[in-house]
Order: sequence, then C-alpha cells, then structure tokens
Amino acid sequence: MSDLELKRQQPVVEAYHFDMRDPKKEVETSINVGFAPLKPSSEDYPKENSILAARLQFRIVFKQFIISGAIMQIDHIINKKVIEKEDLTKEESDQLVAPLFDILERLTYEVTEIITDKPGVQLNFNAPEKNK
Repeated sequence: MSDLELKRQQPVVEAYHFDMRDPKKEVETSINVGFAPLKPSSEDYPKENSILAARLQFRIVFKQFIISGAIMQIDHIINKKVIEKEDLTKEESDQLVAPLFDILERLTYEVTEIITDKPGVQLNFNAPEKNK
C-alpha cells in the first residue's frame, strides 16, 4: 500500500443537510469524490510538492430522511507531483478522502442521535477494508 506524505489543512464542511424524506419522491443515494490540483500562492513553494483539494459530495437516502452535502480538504502532498487524478493510485486517493468520510460518519451519527433521541445511524464506509 502506498502512503503519501501529507500535510493536511483543516477540513471544511461546506454543507450538511438533514431533510425529512418525501415518500412520494424517488431519490437515489449518490456519493462523489473529486480532486482538483491547486496552484501554490508563492514562488517559494517546493516544485516537487503538490497541492490538491479533495471534495466529497453526498446524498444518502434512508427510509425516513435524506442527508446531503459536501466536505472538502486541501492537502499538501510532499515529494510527488499530482496534476490530475490519474497521477494517484486508488490507495492514495482513498488515503486523501478517508478523513472526509470519517467526518461524514461522525456528523451523521451525532445529528441522527439528536433528532431521533436514540443511538445515531452508524455509517461505515470502511467495512470491506477492515476484513482484510
């Protein structure tokens, strides 16, 4: 497995919505991960490093409600040039977005616990990985 050397900036929750589901409307779950290379703000930035914005957009449909939104984080990748998504292996991509999925899991658990006054909904995006 490839381990990128990263310096991460604070993740940003751009939006997180909890909406009651209208049973008359057909809505599907969708999870999209995107990456965007960013230009350094100074000429002094090391040429062998890269700056990449990772973004998770989601809509997760449950029987009675829908959660949706977007979470992003800027990562500084040390000693690797990344110009486009194809410059990353699947393992490297997974490493970059793992904290975003963790935030989504935590937010969903806390929000659903408060709203339902019961233990929260536990999302688990890493289940297959834990069985290896």
